[in-house]
Amino acid sequence: MSFDLESLLAELQAEFLDELPGRCDDLETAVLSLETKQPGAFDELFRQVHSLKGTGGGVGIAIITPVCHQFETYIGESKQRFDRKAASVALAYVDLIRRTIAPSGREPTGIAAIEQALEQMRVASLSGRASILLVEPSQTVRMLFQKEFASASTQVQILKNGLEALDRLLREPFDVLIISRELPDLNAIAVMAALREARCRNSDIPVILISSNPAPVPKRLALHAVVKRDVNLIAELKRHIGVALPPQAADSRPR
Repeated sequence: MSFDLESLLAELQAEFLDELPGRCDDLETAVLSLETKQPGAFDELFRQVHSLKGTGGGVGIAIITPVCHQFETYIGESKQRFDRKAASVALAYVDLIRRTIAPSGREPTGIAAIEQALEQMRVASLSGRASILLVEPSQTVRMLFQKEFASASTQVQILKNGLEALDRLLREPFDVLIISRELPDLNAIAVMAALREARCRNSDIPVILISSNPAPVPKRLALHAVVKRDVNLIAELKRHIGVALPPQAADSRPR
């Protein structure tokens, strides 16, 4: 059975790699369409990147997932100001995806080079801002967060479930995690427990828990703060974020 699964995965991976040059060409076309403000260009580019992220990770080419995660974040933030410079950065993400076509791009040294390039692009896109991951299951509350933090000089990425959040936390560095206690798949306590045990750059980041549940949280999870889900939620989050951010990001806290 395991042999059959391995053979199937190898077949799917080979098929994916055969299609990847064409999919990269499509990404480049979508980027250029977005630069020239073609109707529906943003949705089409985002759809293609999101599809590639799921497919690449599913067939075992794991490095494609963080590239596409970061690519999605970049095009989302650049939507309103997508000029020639933004297009050049977007095309650089496509080039990183292209590297995985050659076997050398999927070997440890090739993957390390892609990860290094990703980190350089991430730091450049932040421009000194703090990076915050916010995990909230309610669409209404997510929209509220998006509105309240949109003008802040921080990069806020918003997710709705715990598994995706944990995946991002294990792959990408953040300065602060804000997470709702109750999530549809993996709850916040499980996410924090896994994160604290992991050997990654986010293992010790400040965590702000959104919860009105009085049940205690294990001390070993080292929560920065618990914020109640009430009328003071946004104000309290901003206050605790300002305290939790590292000193070099103090001028980037949400206001």
